[in-house]
Amino acid sequence: MADTPLLRGFQWLWSAKPPLPGAVWVVATCESVQAARGFLEDLAARLTRPVAVLLLDEGPYQEPWPWALAPRFGPERVALRLKPAGLVILDDHPMARGIAHHGVCPVSWINARSPDLLGLGRVLVDSEAQATAIGGGLVTGNPCLDWPAPLEPVDETFCGRFQSVRKAGRWLMYFAATVPGEETLAYATFLNISARSGGLLALAPADAARHEEVYRESIKYHLLTTRQKRLMTSEVPPKTRVYYIEEESARQAMYACADAIVMGGTFAEGPTDALIALSAGVSVVVGPRHHDPLVGAAVLADAVIACDHEAALTVETARLMADPVLRASRAARLRDWVALQPGARSRVVALLAADFS
Repeated sequence: MADTPLLRGFQWLWSAKPPLPGAVWVVATCESVQAARGFLEDLAARLTRPVAVLLLDEGPYQEPWPWALAPRFGPERVALRLKPAGLVILDDHPMARGIAHHGVCPVSWINARSPDLLGLGRVLVDSEAQATAIGGGLVTGNPCLDWPAPLEPVDETFCGRFQSVRKAGRWLMYFAATVPGEETLAYATFLNISARSGGLLALAPADAARHEEVYRESIKYHLLTTRQKRLMTSEVPPKTRVYYIEEESARQAMYACADAIVMGGTFAEGPTDALIALSAGVSVVVGPRHHDPLVGAAVLADAVIACDHEAALTVETARLMADPVLRASRAARLRDWVALQPGARSRVVALLAADFS
């Protein structure tokens, strides 16, 4: 990390040569630079020009690239002083817009969200839905994500055990990989929405050590519960209200069987099964905790339904369960987004490298 900025104070006003001639400048907040570190490392390795960072805030900077803090001067002065060979902008910010407007160089906006940016350079978006929303942009996927390797196949026959439930016309909502505090929320939500329409709650606590504790606590809700480990038949009994999952393999196989998934670890602090939930091909609902980068990116792309608080969960799940067309639409939106993410980084790096070759 370079501890000293390339420019500070009145150095911005000097009519001197640029601090890093021929550099490609990344314009972003400290948080965005940190989140995009893998992308920026690959970009810096591919380019023959130096890479530097223009920070839009004063957060802690621990990255290896030379940097400068954007001054309070007008963006025209910033563009004139830096003389960038190109701009890669990670955050939509007034200073970033101003530099893009005054700079005479290639400009690329990463994961753009506003139609206003279409006249300020090349706009890269992470999904077809986002391109439609802003009326343009090049669909590349999100290069800032460290998208994991493909998942191992799961038991594709598992969903067959819900045939009787499906024949009865009932929906299936899955609270998956829940952490302490989320099981109570699962039951409260299910009781609220199932009073208006019949359905089945599948519940799978993430921690095997809590399985017996959670099951005993659930008895007070007086809902007919089938324990997955003790089911002696191949099908879930049609009158089951709660299907309680206690094996890891069943927990993973269950994702593809649901009409909607509520992702555990997003309403209370804990780990998530983000990749398998997002890849299941069905509608996904998350809470306000987006500490997992995959969850945060999916929320930013509107690929999942995000609830700011617990009360919103009842509203959103009730809408989903009552409207099969809405469920299908949200599931398709998520599938399209997920399909674009593998390889997004290499696509964007190649595109930017071509600008500066």
